[in-house]
Amino acid sequence: MTTTPDPRAQVLNLARAGHGRNEVARRTGIPPTTVTRIAAEAGVTFDRSATAVATQARVVDAKARRSILAAGILDDLDDARQHLRDATDAKDLFFAAKAVDALASAHVRLVAVDGPQDGMDEAKSMLGALHEALIGKWGEQPATAHQGDADEDGRP
Repeated sequence: MTTTPDPRAQVLNLARAGHGRNEVARRTGIPPTTVTRIAAEAGVTFDRSATAVATQARVVDAKARRSILAAGILDDLDDARQHLRDATDAKDLFFAAKAVDALASAHVRLVAVDGPQDGMDEAKSMLGALHEALIGKWGEQPATAHQGDADEDGRP
């Protein structure tokens, strides 16, 4: 005659062996909340240090991925700036300038996630100055580059 192991004993044995709550739940098929209740009733606690280490590792991995993404955005920004320099008409210039602005803004926002907030005002100021310089040099956006009604001068 075979006996079915007591689920409560299984939970306690796995918990005492150092398995985390979710791992115990997966192995026994018992919901995590029930695993927590069974362990608490028996005075068994789950060691959260492994969870903290895993969480910190994920934070470091995410930061590394954002750094790689930010570097890629800078490469794209270089390409967009080249398109800006190579623009032959107002429409091409407008769209290249929009790409430069969007990529620079995306880079600043992405880097700001992991960096100190001190440089944010300076970065925003730099982007605003770039925008104003482009508007000052090239005037308003070309009429062919936007949708909507235009006046007799081709301005919205």
